[in-house]
Amino acid sequence: MAIKTVYKSKVGAGYKISEHFKLSEMACKDGTDKVLYSTDLMCKLEQLRAYGGFTITINSGYRSASHNKKVGGATNSQHTKGTAADIVVKKDGNAVSGKLVCCLCQSLGFKGIGYISDKAVHVDMRESGSYRGDERKGYSGNVGGNFYTYFGIKQSQIDALKVKEEPKKKEEIKVENKASEWAKESWEKAIAAGVTDGSRPQEPATRQEVICMLDRLGLIK
Repeated sequence: MAIKTVYKSKVGAGYKISEHFKLSEMACKDGTDKVLYSTDLMCKLEQLRAYGGFTITINSGYRSASHNKKVGGATNSQHTKGTAADIVVKKDGNAVSGKLVCCLCQSLGFKGIGYISDKAVHVDMRESGSYRGDERKGYSGNVGGNFYTYFGIKQSQIDALKVKEEPKKKEEIKVENKASEWAKESWEKAIAAGVTDGSRPQEPATRQEVICMLDRLGLIK
């Protein structure tokens, strides 16, 4: 795990800490210049984002010790280490249920996950151990280790959130629609005899077209 320490005053609040996240999103809400963030956490957030084509808002990222105490964060909170984020996940502009997000994050391998509300979820990439908590009831691992069982969520509900891949279009095979050399002489005779109008020489003939050709040749009495 790599924990980065950067300062907004040196690199700017818009400094990119991953493909889709900026330093300002992980910065402490009390205005502290220093920002800590885990590269493992940012990678996991990018993975979560890509799964469903989601947009992710970080409500709380890094916290200074004083700010963590002020907001009632857990003692020794992962937020103070830069390894945690409280997030809201949206798909097509609508918030995804926190219960579904918890289950998906469990499947994606987040080490710490806490259900905050139907819209907000705590995720972290702590150095060791794991955490599965319903934070409405405190900060203990009170979920029993499995959000799917705890919330009664089925895998199919998580699969339904995944970005649907568009089917690959079959490459169109373009055939030059003119008579082949071996058929050219007969084709020209047929045109002269009025058996065909000369179009679509390599297209399959319908039954009615075949009958008309046979009739024109006098083979149908």
